[in-house]
Amino acid sequence: MEISVDGNRRDVSEQPATMGKLISRIKNDVLAGGRIVLAIEVDGHAVDADYEREIHDRPVGDFRKVSVETADPKTLCLATLEEVSHHIAPIIDESARISDLVDTGKDTQAFARIVPCIEVWGAIVKAVHDIAALMQVEMDQVATNNESLSESLRALVELLQRIKDSMEARDLVGVRDAMKHEMPEVADRIAAQLEALSSLVAAK
Repeated sequence: MEISVDGNRRDVSEQPATMGKLISRIKNDVLAGGRIVLAIEVDGHAVDADYEREIHDRPVGDFRKVSVETADPKTLCLATLEEVSHHIAPIIDESARISDLVDTGKDTQAFARIVPCIEVWGAIVKAVHDIAALMQVEMDQVATNNESLSESLRALVELLQRIKDSMEARDLVGVRDAMKHEMPEVADRIAAQLEALSSLVAAK
């Protein structure tokens, strides 16, 4: 069995009997070295959660090569935060377009555009939680403008829920006001929190 990490051959002492144990050992070794696993390939096959379960109990001898790609956690988190931050301005612009569609009676088009907007926010919230967990950051300790990151995220989730409720109730005024007035304000708060989180991660 050939094992390479970031293109460099890696020897694993007392190689485990099954692929599940081998992959677990590799992940632990990488983590112990201060890095995280980005991707794993087994004989050229990308290992996602489903494939890892599929090969978990198979003998190591059934395979020829494991390739692992890793990254520095801080570098990865800062890059992710930068990418996430770039979505804020487009969301604010989209919120204005949605409110305009409602104002002109095009509520069906408006509602169709809200769903992707909410999905983007969902991805942002997940990314922030993942980064906080990875970098061991307490979100209550990240604060700007007398508000913590936890409070800002809570306000965002509550706003998204109100928008969903307004959509279900066909409350066009509620949808328009939320997208036109509340969304930009909450988005600005989240943008400020992302900057604060980036500064904290960079200082670690």
